Amino acid sequence: MRNKYLNIKWPGIATVILIIFLPACSTSHRAVDSTSTVIPKHLYAKKAKVKLEEGAIWPGDTSENLLFEDSKARKVGDIVTVTINETATSSQSATTNTAKNTTVNMQAPSVLGLPSSLGIQNFLGLGTQFDPSVNASVANSNQGNGTVTRNGTLTGTISALITEIVPGGNFRIEGRRSVTVNNEEQIMVLRGVIRPQDINFDNTISSIWIADASISLTGEGVVADEQRKGWLARALSKVWPF
Repeated sequence: MRNKYLNIKWPGIATVILIIFLPACSTSHRAVDSTSTVIPKHLYAKKAKVKLEEGAIWPGDTSENLLFEDSKARKVGDIVTVTINETATSSQSATTNTAKNTTVNMQAPSVLGLPSSLGIQNFLGLGTQFDPSVNASVANSNQGNGTVTRNGTLTGTISALITEIVPGGNFRIEGRRSVTVNNEEQIMVLRGVIRPQDINFDNTISSIWIADASISLTGEGVVADEQRKGWLARALSKVWPF
């Protein structure tokens, strides 16, 4: 007797499994990981207490009363302002033009001392004599053109914290700025290494002086979601063979 509870439709189960696992396989990698851009609390600079000597008028050099140098970022936790002005332009072109012509003309006046026709006057019923000569021409040509052009511009201003003083005295900086307008979030993240002497008197530095620079600007929200492919379309594009 056939058990009606064992009547399983395998195509339906396969469809459910496909729907469950495809989103996991096609999850896109975010360009910005918000958890990796959180500055540890111990990096924020704490104002040191100035100990005044009895009878002294000058309390000593602090970040607020420097006489002979500008007040610039100099230690872990200090803030430096980065002026971003990045322009990237690349162009590449390629042209291919090849041609090859081959001509073969082989005559056989006699074959083994016999006339070339071998006495055959009606070859294959064509009404002509047999002729072993070969006359052929081969032509091959290939033409191709390709051009790739990319342009990108990013301008802005972001403040970054000194997170580490690397060997040699250079500063490793990291900054993050998030602006949300009408549920649309723009996230800018900057990382890199700068030299203390490249910081201007007003505590600013241009992005062109940042070594090992990593600058990203991404968006999150309804508009950004509409610009992305759906998870099924992304999954199919990865496995589509054509």
